[in-house]
Amino acid sequence: MAAVTLHRLASFSAFFAFFVLFAGGMVTSTGSGLAVPDWPLSYGQWMPPMVGGVLFEHGHRMIASVVAALTCILAIWIHLTDTRRWMRRLSLAAGFGVLLQAVLGGVTVLYGLPPQVSIAHAVLGQSLFCCLILIAQGSSSWYLETSETPGGTLWKKGRLAVGILFVQLVLGAILRHTGTGLASHLVGAFLAFWAVSRVAYIGQSDGGPDIQILSLLLMLMVLAQVFLGVGAFLGRSDRAIGFIALLPTAHQALGALILGITVLWTLRAHRIGAVEKAQ
Repeated sequence: MAAVTLHRLASFSAFFAFFVLFAGGMVTSTGSGLAVPDWPLSYGQWMPPMVGGVLFEHGHRMIASVVAALTCILAIWIHLTDTRRWMRRLSLAAGFGVLLQAVLGGVTVLYGLPPQVSIAHAVLGQSLFCCLILIAQGSSSWYLETSETPGGTLWKKGRLAVGILFVQLVLGAILRHTGTGLASHLVGAFLAFWAVSRVAYIGQSDGGPDIQILSLLLMLMVLAQVFLGVGAFLGRSDRAIGFIALLPTAHQALGALILGITVLWTLRAHRIGAVEKAQ
């Protein structure tokens, strides 16, 4: 029962972390990063009037604080109850990472959105999202009931795709927070499209039912990401409003989801390979 509860908490944390990424994207898209000039309080209070840019900035802080608390609970719980070294290390990394993420968020406000810190904040946020996905999968009954013997080569294709997507994440963060590096981001987009399409095709032809479902999702998402990328480029603005603000935010959020699903695809492919080798 405790294992099931832990898995549900980890899954909920990963799900909630995705909305933190979306909320953070709306802060950037609407130019609300400095709508609240102080930190950790907002205008010296816990709950300021939620109007204008304060709605986006303080709302993002509120959601992020919930995820931070959940992640710290997960880290302590896993460290005390899970004997697997990789899960203990991953949970501790997530716990310390979410605290660092909070500090980076405060620094971006107190020092007027320095690009380097904003980029690090964006990259770390998606990295933590992937960590929570790994923790949720690692604590699932499906994962616990499979063999510990490593095997198979399918997951190595996923590992390459994850690496390319992570580089693209960095390039996208640079473009979003500095307005430079469009050419590099476009090159990265082509490579990311190739890598994810390759993983999706291989998964459909060589993977089991679970991998095939994830592969189909990846193919649909990467196609949608192309159109969102074009829309985000055509509607780019420092202080977008309405539907225009949703385009770059949706592009960023879908990119995070593609990265997260690819990480999940890779982990499941590794475990499926382990089962096949053990059998």
